[in-house]
Amino acid sequence: MTTSKQTQNNITSGVRPPIVVVMGHVDHGKSTLLDYIRHANTVDKEFGGITQHVAAYEVVHKYEGIDKRITFIDTPGHAAFGAIRARGANIADIAILVVAADDGVKAQTLEALSAIRSSNIPFIVAINKTDKPNADIARTQNSLAEQGVYLETLGGDVPWVAISAKKGTGIPELLDLILIVSEIADYKGTLSLPGSGFVIEAHRDQKRGIAATLIITDGTIETGMSVVAGSAIAPVRLMESHTGTTLKQASFSSPVVLVGFDELPAVGEIFTSYANKREAEKAREIYVQENHASQTQAAHQEDGFFTLPIILRADATGSLEALVQEIHKLGDEKHGVTVVQSGIGTISENDIRAALAGTAPALVVGFNVGIDTVAEAIARERGVEVEFYNIIYKLTETLTERLKKAKPKEDVIEVLGRAKVLMQFSSHKLDHVLGIKVLEGQLVKNGTVRVSRRADVLGNGVIINIQANKQNVDRIDADRECGAHIEANFEIMQGDTIEYIVTTRQ
Repeated sequence: MTTSKQTQNNITSGVRPPIVVVMGHVDHGKSTLLDYIRHANTVDKEFGGITQHVAAYEVVHKYEGIDKRITFIDTPGHAAFGAIRARGANIADIAILVVAADDGVKAQTLEALSAIRSSNIPFIVAINKTDKPNADIARTQNSLAEQGVYLETLGGDVPWVAISAKKGTGIPELLDLILIVSEIADYKGTLSLPGSGFVIEAHRDQKRGIAATLIITDGTIETGMSVVAGSAIAPVRLMESHTGTTLKQASFSSPVVLVGFDELPAVGEIFTSYANKREAEKAREIYVQENHASQTQAAHQEDGFFTLPIILRADATGSLEALVQEIHKLGDEKHGVTVVQSGIGTISENDIRAALAGTAPALVVGFNVGIDTVAEAIARERGVEVEFYNIIYKLTETLTERLKKAKPKEDVIEVLGRAKVLMQFSSHKLDHVLGIKVLEGQLVKNGTVRVSRRADVLGNGVIINIQANKQNVDRIDADRECGAHIEANFEIMQGDTIEYIVTTRQ
């Protein structure tokens, strides 16, 4: 596929700036590091000091007297964003593993390290917070070595630098290291190819429509083309840099915001650009056909599974994906929470009506979003519950409690005795007189029994009477033989197994 500027005889290759993902344990200073690099401040805007969105930023660093571009992907620190961080590592060329000098290797450090290793990309260790009184670089280096991360100058081959993201100490050296690693890897791109890459973030802008942040990993996107990301299409009319500058053209490694998608693309989705909308629609049609079978199969797997339905709205695609991921962990093999509808932006009238579509109203949940006036009025009138959250674990705690209260009781069968049929004395309609031997536990008069023949369960019956030594008894224990009168609507034969069972509702 070519654009007006592209012919097979005009293939222009070039050095591609590195795409860098910043990873590490929560509160080890990833966002503070990026804040210092781009001279912005997002940390104080996030609830609890935890970044809850994925974003990309492009910076320029002077290296050996030449201005060099570097693109950074900021991955959230919350544990719920493990999948996004892992995907971020797959998107990136180089990873920075941030480890706090006062805290050392932690759970999410190991998770980030695993994602980096599975992606097979080079990485640099940034030992942060070296300005703190209790910082211990040597201890941090040792804790890394225990995980198989052997740093340069200490007998290993992993480049590292001591930094203070708060004060800026060591940041120029870190950027130099990124460019050195990039030079060794020699990343290349082809400008004349149609632009392709990954969706990093997506959200619904009330004024402009659906916008997505894209990282271009190869080729060029320019005005007049159309971009396909999964089943979402956007004409390239309004494209902006990460600073909000309008662009007519963008090439590899650049993060861009593209406005005008006809639906929300998924975070991490691969995108491809096409010369015109017609070609883009053909590509989408193929994608939808290929994914239909797997979606149908997934829907069938939910048959017979009790679910607590919710309608979910979030402020951004990254938040939505993390929420869905955490919600799917709730419950067990028989019970769970199902997101029947989800989206980005304010809770709308359609969400409330969707909540009313089932046999019972679904719970409507807003994460960092509000509700419009019409939707609020309908919800109040029709009794639809709407709840709002801005912390993920608060939402999952509430849903877990609701699930416990809402899930139906189920029968739990306990086997209290097991016997073998030694002889069939008589069998007529519902009445069966048998000679049996109790092997385990006991049998009791008026107790329910389950009868099996080899591996097949025949059904349940009731013990009407028990005789031992020609005397009627209320129970018979293990290792004893007796006569039993059992009422059942099937024939019980010699060799069958009888189990005394008690069923309770739990």
